[in-house]
Amino acid sequence: MAPTTFHSDPCWDAYPNTVIEIGALASLRIDLRLHVGPEQHSALKRLGLAGCFAVVTACNPRGLRLSTDENAHRNRRLSAQLEAEQVVSLRADGVCADGSHRESGFALAIGQASAVRIATAYEQSAIFWFDGARFRILPVLETGATAVTLPLNDNAGITL
Repeated sequence: MAPTTFHSDPCWDAYPNTVIEIGALASLRIDLRLHVGPEQHSALKRLGLAGCFAVVTACNPRGLRLSTDENAHRNRRLSAQLEAEQVVSLRADGVCADGSHRESGFALAIGQASAVRIATAYEQSAIFWFDGARFRILPVLETGATAVTLPLNDNAGITL
């Protein structure tokens, strides 16, 4: 029997089952339980996310639920910071596959180190990182966690 891994973020195990909605009116939905398909790659390019990018939120630091008002305030602060730093960003929400929870955030066309820096400042457990082919969950403040390649059900093949 494999040892049980303790995660300080109470939502950690739900991350691989996230659906990311990117752009105005959630114009692109990417289910992280599935490979990113050719139509989604084309849509990402149309949205200006042709290469690597991160999905970052300021909501619910370390997985601890805050009020709607506090999360909105944190995301406004993050939005202002992105604008001041001239980071190319699009709205990107992380949604539970069953629709029971949503966290507003941003798809950021920046390098991985910059994305981690921003996520650290907003006390995030992890970011979603797209490497141009696949998504990964990259731990930021989640101690003892390792990067997770998505989708979980098939880490061998990549659909482009």
